[in-house]
Amino acid sequence: MTEVGTSPPRDDHGLDAARSGSKNPGVGVAVVVTLVEAPACHLCEDAKSALVVIAQSYPMTVSVLSVLDEPGRTLMQEHRAPMSPLVLLDGEYFSSGRLPRRKLEKRLKKAQQGEIR
Repeated sequence: MTEVGTSPPRDDHGLDAARSGSKNPGVGVAVVVTLVEAPACHLCEDAKSALVVIAQSYPMTVSVLSVLDEPGRTLMQEHRAPMSPLVLLDGEYFSSGRLPRRKLEKRLKKAQQGEIR
């Protein structure tokens, strides 16, 4: 369920491109998380692993794009990301480089409570 380009989302490390499993389905608003990864990127692997864990507690849709494909390259340029992974929440810049887990969980908690969108 990729909103950018024509490259299909990939299912890496248990990330379900259609819907990540949540213990609280139907509660709050599912956040669309887009992760743009680079080859052989340990921070990208770390971010994907973290998203698998976080998706157990918060409703989210995850799309993983490659920086080698046009949609990923375009997003990296558009958001002027200095390094991978680029993480977008609902299409807006969230982070680049090491994924800030606490900040992400705070943001997802607010979305779940309906405070932001």
